[in-house]
Amino acid sequence: MDGVTAVRAGLVCAAAMLLLSWLLNRALLGTRLEYRPLPAAITAASVFLLAVTAEVLVNSGYEALVGHPLWSYRVLPRHQGDVSGLGPLIWPAYGLHLYLTEQSLRHRGRTVMALLNGLDAPLLFEVGGNLLFLAILGEFYAYYLPGDLGHLTSLQVVPIYMLSILIGYRILDALRARAGGWWWPLGLYALGLVVVFTG
Repeated sequence: MDGVTAVRAGLVCAAAMLLLSWLLNRALLGTRLEYRPLPAAITAASVFLLAVTAEVLVNSGYEALVGHPLWSYRVLPRHQGDVSGLGPLIWPAYGLHLYLTEQSLRHRGRTVMALLNGLDAPLLFEVGGNLLFLAILGEFYAYYLPGDLGHLTSLQVVPIYMLSILIGYRILDALRARAGGWWWPLGLYALGLVVVFTG
């Protein structure tokens, strides 16, 4: 598969994720969602950097413990399939989902938000994303080696997501408190690109 076709599929997936997130969070909030560009950009860039770093660490650690990786990216794989070259599109879109979720669930607290996002990430967005990629490209975006959910995702990632998102929210809060301008999200995004495209 060529890179241009993969990027088009990635853009469709990211747009579908954002539309679904907006609809869900708008319904949960019951009023207009707020969009402030700098906090949204910091969230998107931070999630991208944290996610691709965690993917390499978690999948490598899982393989060291179990003898095989938990997942393998099939579309533009990088780092032996631990991450995808489409991560710069997909993960910031998920970061914007978390930005919207913070508004609709802010009264629930960070721990509850992390638990809920630990469910929606694999069970809604990963399954939906993989189904989109299968429909568009005839290939899994990320193939999960445990077959418990048809290789679209795995229940084994749910606690990993919950813990990662809870830690990520704490890091995100610290980054937002220090962010002084647009160079913050640009720098965080650039560091994410280094993680994806080197090594």
